[in-house]
Amino acid sequence: MRAAPPRVPPKPAEPVVPPADAVLVPEVIYVEDDAALAELLEYGLRAHGYRFLAYRNGRDALRELLALEVLGTRPLLLLDVDLPALDGYSILAALERERPGTYRVVFTTVHGTRRSSCADWRQGRSTIS
Repeated sequence: MRAAPPRVPPKPAEPVVPPADAVLVPEVIYVEDDAALAELLEYGLRAHGYRFLAYRNGRDALRELLALEVLGTRPLLLLDVDLPALDGYSILAALERERPGTYRVVFTTVHGTRRSSCADWRQGRSTIS
């Protein structure tokens, strides 16, 4: 009977450390066309020291989100469902197609109902009404 070779412990995984420039990447990005709500979001994010970007319509947001260098981070995207120029669902579909896994997405809406929120949840979307 042969002795089993000595067991070599696996190497620990290399930690994923974003580059130093990652401090320039926004932690939160919100897309909101309602001026009062956008102002409230900005106030809260600024008060808590978050780095953030804001967009007021879907078309501009998508263009910039597709081009944004996130440098190994995964910014949180607060995405309004009803936007001028391009709705939130269309933005998410384009991001999933072009840059899958780049952003953590939460839908926001002032027009949602429990039924629409449940439907979103069943399709894998998070919605905050």
